[in-house]
Amino acid sequence: MVNQKLGNFLKKSKKIIVGVIGILLVLAVLPFLIPTEKYLTQFERTATEMLGVPVQIAHARLYFIPTPRLSVDGVVIGKEDVTIESISVVPSLSTLFSETRTIALNIHQPTIKHSAVAIVTQLLDAKSSSSGPSPVEISSIEINDLKLVWPSLKLPLLNAQANFAKGMQFLDAEINSEDGQLVANILPSDAGHTVVLKMKDWVMPLSKPFVVNEGRVDMALVGSQLDVSKISMQMYGGTVNGNAKLNWQKAWQLNGQLYVKEVSLKAPTKMLNPNTYMDGRLVGNGRFGASAKNAGQLMDQLRAEFTFTINNGVLYGLDLVKLASLLIKQTPKGGQTQFDTFTGQLSISGKRYHLKRLQVSSGLISAKGDVKINEQEKLDGKGEVAIKQSVGLVSVPMTVSGTLQNPLVYPSKAALAGAAVGTAILGPGLGTSLGSKAGSAVEGLKDLFGGD
Repeated sequence: MVNQKLGNFLKKSKKIIVGVIGILLVLAVLPFLIPTEKYLTQFERTATEMLGVPVQIAHARLYFIPTPRLSVDGVVIGKEDVTIESISVVPSLSTLFSETRTIALNIHQPTIKHSAVAIVTQLLDAKSSSSGPSPVEISSIEINDLKLVWPSLKLPLLNAQANFAKGMQFLDAEINSEDGQLVANILPSDAGHTVVLKMKDWVMPLSKPFVVNEGRVDMALVGSQLDVSKISMQMYGGTVNGNAKLNWQKAWQLNGQLYVKEVSLKAPTKMLNPNTYMDGRLVGNGRFGASAKNAGQLMDQLRAEFTFTINNGVLYGLDLVKLASLLIKQTPKGGQTQFDTFTGQLSISGKRYHLKRLQVSSGLISAKGDVKINEQEKLDGKGEVAIKQSVGLVSVPMTVSGTLQNPLVYPSKAALAGAAVGTAILGPGLGTSLGSKAGSAVEGLKDLFGGD
């Protein structure tokens, strides 16, 4: 009797298993029988109308297992401003037969170029013309392996998750880098959205890998304005604090200020040039701003003015004392110059830099100068070096040339000529000293009357 019941149960179980397998096979094969390719043109037209730029889709297909979903592959938006490997549209089963259906979007490997900023800002500024309820609402958006392509920046891959309540009310979002160095949390506020960006051992996406040990940026996004109320970063043993505002209502406008305190210069300046670099603690502050037609041009239009002081430092790779003493047109390689204070102002105009009102002071020497750096990183400047505790040489005019990677500093032509004449007439020592002073005076007269 027991064996007969067990046999009947097994027969029924086999039927159930066969039926389930059959249903799964049908669900797996059915998507290939539905001509979704016929609807691609309609999909592309609808997306183009929504975004205001051309949208192309390579493939679209329905799947029923493991869950019902629509997969869209090979999406191109605009002139390849945005490309997406695939998008999965997963409907909520409980809303399939409701008036408003709820879906989740999974976006895989999108690539966004800086030119897409115009598309995004247009969407942010656009107001919906629909007065009735939307037939589709999004419950969540998950983005994997987001790649941002920005000029002169090396950005990490990003992942993002955004959640929405009924009626497409934004709940929260989190964006994080795959290397774990960046995490941004976005929450709704009364006026717009609040954004908190946290950094841990973050390598800046610049040509030189400067490191922020720990940092936090507090921002508020309201309409077409991003208000960065607080920038706080710990790096190279010191701190960098500041604030900024970015507005793109008409043109892109950026302005802000930074405060630097006790940042050690040895590691970052040695990264810029391993042969000529500087040690010491940097203290400074300044303002910056930019105005451009689009976001991609902002950095090229950057304008800034900073005042700085470097205390108890060493200039490696350049011996100013030796330069002022030798009075030959040659930069002594190696050596170093110790100083108590190094002060000055830095002006930035796009990719041009101007170091002005430079003053170096120590127990042995004092120096002053003015150096310009063009877009090709070529140096053009002049200055004076005075050796203290010296009866002869009081001040020797210097010329600065070369590049950032290979700076050249040597006595000016007038100083060299004056020293040679003085030495010939009065002999080494006092003659050289007086001749050098005369050369320095000639340099001053040329500057006064605008001569070369």
